[in-house]
Amino acid sequence: MPDKHVYFSIGAAVGSGIAFLIGKNRHKLQETKQVFKSINRVNRHWFLYFPVVIGLVGLWGLVPDIIHALGILEKDITRTAWFNIFFFHSWFEQIESTNPNLDRVFDLAGQAILFFICIGIMLTYVHFIKLAVKKHEQRKK
Repeated sequence: MPDKHVYFSIGAAVGSGIAFLIGKNRHKLQETKQVFKSINRVNRHWFLYFPVVIGLVGLWGLVPDIIHALGILEKDITRTAWFNIFFFHSWFEQIESTNPNLDRVFDLAGQAILFFICIGIMLTYVHFIKLAVKKHEQRKK
């Protein structure tokens, strides 16, 4: 079992991409899609909750591990090709089980992906804070 699940990292990266695209186009989506209109009425800053989306999409890669941990299915079953829909979970697990060097490479890759996602989220929030401070200072004048 890898230290950092590379499939979780891939899912978090996909979730980051989804969050980025929605965040970048949120004004257009709020004008055209009823779902985004209603969300915007409830909370004007709804896009700030996107780290939750990133984590939930990332969890998609851990579904086979969760199924196995809950005792619903055996480990052999959760390692079949059907479970590759969870960000290639079975493929990564089979490679990691047979090749310890690739396991370390995948661990490092997963850590790097998660590191860059965290830095990206932090920089995004710093950017939002700067915009809010700038807007507040302009109102004071």
